[in-house]
Amino acid sequence: MTDNDKTKREVLKGYFTTAVLISAGIFFVHDIVGDAAKGYESSAHIVIEALVFSAMMIALWLEIKRAIYFRRQVSVERERVARLSGELFHQIEKAFDQWRLTSSEREVAIMLIKGMSMVEIGNARSVKEKTVRQHATNVYAKAGYSNRSELTSHFIEDLLNYDSGEKTSDP
Repeated sequence: MTDNDKTKREVLKGYFTTAVLISAGIFFVHDIVGDAAKGYESSAHIVIEALVFSAMMIALWLEIKRAIYFRRQVSVERERVARLSGELFHQIEKAFDQWRLTSSEREVAIMLIKGMSMVEIGNARSVKEKTVRQHATNVYAKAGYSNRSELTSHFIEDLLNYDSGEKTSDP
């Protein structure tokens, strides 16, 4: 189950809880008014129903407040992810410019960062694996790294330190 599916389930649970509380509230109001008007029940019974109704309305209010809070949090997190994604792309482009990568080297570097194998990159670019390996070697040499892990971690470190304002490496 993906995080998106879990989020949808939580939203549906919140709607369900709210709908149940509203329905129960309507039932209690109807029942309390009916009992009071017809005089079928004792005043103690009506008071207990009124207290239960009040407790449910407080629970409903708290649930709505919680839902609003979580919607705001989701919005904040979506904005943060978008900002970080944009920042990562910006940092990658900035580094590629500084390292003076050719367009072919840039394509290979992106695919390396994504975790694609040399064979997959060759197939995607319609070139031989040997050509991909040469581009990868050029990327590593220009970037000053010896392998894919070091290249990838260059960008991951910047991304992880983005919120704190510190950069461990400047491309």
